[in-house]
Amino acid sequence: MRVSKLFALTALALAMMPVHSADLLSLYREAAAQDPGVASAKASVAAARERIAQAQAADGFTAGVSAGATANYGDVHVRGLSAASSDRGYLNGSVTASASKPLIRPANKVALEQAKAAAALTEISLAAAQQDVATRLSQAYFDVLLAQDNLILVRSQKAAVGEQLAQAKRNFEVGTSTIVDTNEAQARFDQVLAQEIAANNEVDRTRWALRNVVGRFETNLKRLRAAGGITAPNPANMEAWVTRAEREAYSVRTAQQSMAVSEFDIKRAQTGKDWTLDATANVTHGQSTGSLSSGRGSWTTSGLVGVNFNLPFDVSGAVDARIREALANVDKAKNDIEAARRTAGFNVRQSYLGVTSGAASVAAQQQALKSAETLLASTKLGLEVGVRTNLDVLNAQQQVTQVQRDLAQARYNTLLNELRLKAAAGVLNEDDIRATNAFLAD
Repeated sequence: MRVSKLFALTALALAMMPVHSADLLSLYREAAAQDPGVASAKASVAAARERIAQAQAADGFTAGVSAGATANYGDVHVRGLSAASSDRGYLNGSVTASASKPLIRPANKVALEQAKAAAALTEISLAAAQQDVATRLSQAYFDVLLAQDNLILVRSQKAAVGEQLAQAKRNFEVGTSTIVDTNEAQARFDQVLAQEIAANNEVDRTRWALRNVVGRFETNLKRLRAAGGITAPNPANMEAWVTRAEREAYSVRTAQQSMAVSEFDIKRAQTGKDWTLDATANVTHGQSTGSLSSGRGSWTTSGLVGVNFNLPFDVSGAVDARIREALANVDKAKNDIEAARRTAGFNVRQSYLGVTSGAASVAAQQQALKSAETLLASTKLGLEVGVRTNLDVLNAQQQVTQVQRDLAQARYNTLLNELRLKAAAGVLNEDDIRATNAFLAD
């Protein structure tokens, strides 16, 4: 008895504990920390920095040691002179230490600058990947909330239609309506049941979509506050946002940096006609136990210091072909920049109009909600005095629920468009996620 009472008290305590709700900001930080795209971009940055180190090393010293040994055997016979014949084996061995350093190699300098430009490109890609997490997470988060709102609306409709079906059955039983009325009410009720199944599936789908971004399943999300207006974009000038996007959008910056990398390809191809100068030095020590003509051993040591000069000639035309290829790639990159600018401008205009029209829609839906709530209150009063029925109250409640859903959807879309606007301009960061998170209930 005491054990069962203890379990009961424990269950009651757990039920009374506050349930933790995840919000947009916490899920963003969680998603950004484990997102595969961000991790991949970070690995690309690390690899690009190592390529800079490799390019720097190309102008440094190179040194090495090589060694070899051979066993030799010779059998020499001279016709008619048996005394001059010999049959001898001997060993040879040598060790060489060498070092070299480029003195003049234009290609190495260009390769280093290109490696730095490529590293800057990967850093832009990393920032773009982090911004992409913010937009994908926000979309998935508000999709879940909207799906839950739709489910609430469908269930409200189910209650109203269920009451209609029950009333139709009662009227048929007392003879005030026909079976056709009952069948129509049953058909509407069955349709709402199908809508409820679809709404449940949509809730599950959006939750799994959110899990795909965050990396874990989260069902308890903070919802929007009941009140709270949405301000206009700052600056409240669409063309100012377009100008900023054409300059700072990550797609534009990526295209510009890609062109910078391609321009170094031209310089690298042109260095194929440049002369080079390298300093070299080596020391060789060799020993032998004999030779075919002598049985005496010997050893030698030699060394040299010098420079190697090389002047290539593009006899086959391969260098010129590489230059033309690099020039064509730069032309392509220029067109990619223009395409990125146009796309960024279009995205900004679309999102800006979404924010401004969304703010107006939110204001209109707020007024519609006040009207629906007034209708519900008057319908309930009519029920009390006998001029309205329970079905009328349910229909009024359903209208309130639908307007609440429409208002929430307008606010979701406006907040998302505000985030998309900043993402299209290339300025979306954690502070913007925090500002959006402030619209959620505590």
